[in-house]
Amino acid sequence: MGRKTARRHAQGEESRRRILEATLAIAARRGYDGTTVAQVTAATGLPASSIYWHFGSKDELLADVLEHSFQQRTAMPIWSVGPGDEPRREQLENRLRQAIISLATQPEYWRLGLMLALERRPREPAARRRFLQLRAEAEHHIGGWWRQMLGPERPPSDVDVPLLMAQFTLAGLDGLFVAWQSDPDLGAADRLARVLAHGLDAIADRLLGGARPRSEVPAPAPAQEEAAGSGRDRILLSAAAVAAERGYDGATISRICARARLPASSLYWFYRDKDDLLAAVVEHSYQEWQSRQPGWKPVPPGATWQGALRSRLTSSIESLAASPNFLRIGHMLALERRETPPSGRDLFLQVRRHARGLSGDWFADVLAADLPARGPDLPALLSQLLMAFTDGLFLAHQMGTPEWDADLAGAMLVVLLEEAVHDHPSPSTTSSSHGTREPNTSIAPA
Repeated sequence: MGRKTARRHAQGEESRRRILEATLAIAARRGYDGTTVAQVTAATGLPASSIYWHFGSKDELLADVLEHSFQQRTAMPIWSVGPGDEPRREQLENRLRQAIISLATQPEYWRLGLMLALERRPREPAARRRFLQLRAEAEHHIGGWWRQMLGPERPPSDVDVPLLMAQFTLAGLDGLFVAWQSDPDLGAADRLARVLAHGLDAIADRLLGGARPRSEVPAPAPAQEEAAGSGRDRILLSAAAVAAERGYDGATISRICARARLPASSLYWFYRDKDDLLAAVVEHSYQEWQSRQPGWKPVPPGATWQGALRSRLTSSIESLAASPNFLRIGHMLALERRETPPSGRDLFLQVRRHARGLSGDWFADVLAADLPARGPDLPALLSQLLMAFTDGLFLAHQMGTPEWDADLAGAMLVVLLEEAVHDHPSPSTTSSSHGTREPNTSIAPA
């Protein structure tokens, strides 16, 4: 009797595991609304009754899927302090290398979690709440590592430096994951880990040396739907609102038309289908956001590229708090993995390539004197890091991180990029020079 009970228990656990892994594969491709119990039954060969026996609802199933995926990952346990004689920068580089490898080898947790984090449903799903709980656990692990490594004898400050470093570290990892969705050849884990470790370590030193307090900027009020005179404008605004709430699959024609208070025939008068409409939403939102951004202008005479970049970043990071629809919807589309990618996804990736090209050209211009020694790929690396961290800061805002002080966040990012310039391999620079360089950028009010 005991052996029979044990066998049934083992069979039940095996069924549960099959359901979790099949659901993870589906949800990581198609998001919350795009995942159905029917798809899970087809993938597992198990009846729907078996799924509901293990999980009370689809929402509970997806919440347990995130927990299961999180437990399979190896990124979090590495954030423990190593041997006392191992330098902080080396410890950080080793941990970041393992975390970066997990982005590529175990992407489902990150992909599904970020898609849920980007959605703004009137009623928050249990799966999103579970992801945010796991996210807080990750922040606690990383913050604990920074707290131990920075030591108890920190100078008095209104800034919780270990917590700030944990949030910035996670922002960088999130941003790199998003970057990998559009650029699988982003770079080797060893190289990225070295660049990030040196940059984050330098930021921590500057913060400990006297950072200014981080202001708590009130979260912006939810964007109000503009009163639109034309049917086309009403459809665009309604499609943006529904897609921001529910993702691609959840943004059905019926929901969009109900929001716009227009018949479906009005939508099809302007757009071929939902795919064409969401591509127009991404383009319209990007054009509005881009028109308010400072251009990549030449560095003024007598100024440094670091100071000019910091001024631009302050303005750009402030604009992220408004959660522009092209970023929210575009990231949702970029994270999903469909057999036939929506045209809105292709448009979003084109926008990203264009933006990266503009910043890359700017870095190539301001660092022209250094490129013969540093190598022609340096501007592309800086542009990739810049986009990754601004994406990460945007995502952090979607997950409830207190509003970033835009000037301080911009200063931190400039320090990281400055370190990347310094540490970029060059025939004329040796590792022995790293300890003698005087920093050009301070983390203080601009």
